[in-house]
Amino acid sequence: MKHLLLLLSIYLGFFTAGCKPKQSSGETTDAPAAETPAAAEVSLAWPPLGNREVAGLYSQADKVDIIFYNHPISVNQEDPASVKNTTLYVSPASPKITAQCKALGRLTWMSQGTILREADIYCEPGCEYLLFIENNKPVYANAMGPAGVSFFKNIISQAEQYKQNAK
Repeated sequence: MKHLLLLLSIYLGFFTAGCKPKQSSGETTDAPAAETPAAAEVSLAWPPLGNREVAGLYSQADKVDIIFYNHPISVNQEDPASVKNTTLYVSPASPKITAQCKALGRLTWMSQGTILREADIYCEPGCEYLLFIENNKPVYANAMGPAGVSFFKNIISQAEQYKQNAK
């Protein structure tokens, strides 16, 4: 278990280091002025959940519940490997968030019946991230890794297929 946690910490550390912008040595360049975005495309930002917190979720969570807002499905995971895998959907990178993004559902990590973290799931083109919620307010935002995007798209695809077959 310690090896998995160490590997996760190293992976997150390398990924975070690779995502940091390079510092210039006092040089300034004339960059073109950024376009003013439309009101619906105003960028919102929250800091990402830190590596320590993500590693804590990985090591402590024993159950995951996912409730979808506009689909009559939910997912409950109690298998340790599945729960840990869900934690790996959290990328250390900050996502680009716009007001146009709509939450797909709520992801909850639990340990012995106690909620550790909750996050709204955003999984549509240009909106692939997790928005962590505390006291019903957003506090952190992390990009969602490719495995997470694939997982949620697969679940929604199955739900859509079920709806089609039920008609």
